[in-house]
Amino acid sequence: MTNTHEPPTANGTTQIPKKQILLNAFDMFTPGHLSPGQWKNQSDRSTTKFESLDYWINLAILLEKGGINALFLADTYGGYDTYEGSLDECVRRGAQWPVGDPIIPISAMAAVTKNLAFGITASTSFEPPFLLAKRFSTLDHLTKGRIGWNIVTSWKKSAFKAIGLDNPIEHDQRYEQADEYLRVLYKLWNASWTPSAIQLSPSSDIYSDPSQVRQINHSGKYFQLSTPHIVPPSPQRTPFLFQAGTSSAGSEFATTHAEAVFVSSHSPSVLAPKVQKLRELARQKGRDPASLKVFATFTPIVGRTEEEAQAKYEEARNNASVIGGLVLFAGWTGIDISQFEDLDQEISASDSTEKNKILSILDNFTTPSEEVPKWTPRVVAERAAIGGLGPVAVGMAEQVADEMERWVREADVDGFNVAYVATPGTFQEVVELLVPELRRRGLYPEQESEGVEAWTAREKVYGRGQKQLRADHVGRKYDWDVYVEEEPYKAEEVKEENAEA
Repeated sequence: MTNTHEPPTANGTTQIPKKQILLNAFDMFTPGHLSPGQWKNQSDRSTTKFESLDYWINLAILLEKGGINALFLADTYGGYDTYEGSLDECVRRGAQWPVGDPIIPISAMAAVTKNLAFGITASTSFEPPFLLAKRFSTLDHLTKGRIGWNIVTSWKKSAFKAIGLDNPIEHDQRYEQADEYLRVLYKLWNASWTPSAIQLSPSSDIYSDPSQVRQINHSGKYFQLSTPHIVPPSPQRTPFLFQAGTSSAGSEFATTHAEAVFVSSHSPSVLAPKVQKLRELARQKGRDPASLKVFATFTPIVGRTEEEAQAKYEEARNNASVIGGLVLFAGWTGIDISQFEDLDQEISASDSTEKNKILSILDNFTTPSEEVPKWTPRVVAERAAIGGLGPVAVGMAEQVADEMERWVREADVDGFNVAYVATPGTFQEVVELLVPELRRRGLYPEQESEGVEAWTAREKVYGRGQKQLRADHVGRKYDWDVYVEEEPYKAEEVKEENAEA
């Protein structure tokens, strides 16, 4: 669905192909995602997410109409309790609370769409790999290959307490565990079944050939299993892999496993070196740096006139829950901003006293830039309440498209996770106003005509025919025909020094 060639110009020269912008709609099964308080807007429907499937079905139809790449669904497993050391304000303000399971509405949305992909957040810390493999393979079958997985390792103390653990796993150890988790999944998804294992031979009473179904035996540092994958190969085998985080451990993990990285920053100049680092790490691992797609958080407020857009922005400011935004900020960064008496005091990373936090977001909110010369409680209150993690672009479609182009040009991002202020209003603005402008500029694929074969999630990013992982991805080392069972993990022996006589 991406343009790879441009026709010759009138003088016979070939135009340089324009970089196509990928757009994901960014949502969450909660009334207050990145702009808490907007449920007070009379046109907002976020409070109906729990009432029925109608919200989700109508949203999917709208996004399909606009040719949106994917619906990217965030998730969390616990509340935000850093602000004032309590969960109360999180609950009171509806700041990503309550939260439903994002997987449940997927089948209903897939049934009313053809090409819209779905990026679902799920953690590597709360369930065995086998269970996740079964669920995502099933969804990939039922959606005909339109499933992506946003890989998270989870960091909230409240989430770990919810499953009976007093403290989260240490940051870098979580990524080490996640690396093994992914390798177990590659074995199940790619090494357990041949493409021809399903025989469907009535005369021989053979459904599937056991000689073409391999048992996976894995005995690692964190996970053990002995089983074949219980689901036959789905269209993509491995779902399209998203991952968020640009800390050192997160970057290493992303450039090994992720096909797309979700990043956040309020300034393209701050983001650019991080993107450059990701692409260089991918290159060092033998991957095509351009194949690692980078999506930045972006909140548009689009009007047919500047006055209309500005009026929408002022309405959003009136509805914004400043406390709700600070609750999210405190949880993400580990900085209890309620303790600051001076609203103009500069905030630094050293103010983060909570061990459990998102290091990349802490860096995002404490690194000065041309857009934000100084981070203070006053600035945070304004920034975190609307859009949360990234820039808010207010204006006509032409102006918002200009800003998107600036981020693509200056930060080298490939697309955006488009966050909403009011839903479905923001997404309607994107589909009806912004997408046509991007298409006019040759930056967005045209709508598919009827009768064209549906695209898988991976094909929408890499092109027709690329249903499975690219050849340079580590997961291909676990394909059926090249798979070699690994030796069981053995802990390194601790050598004690001989005591001096």
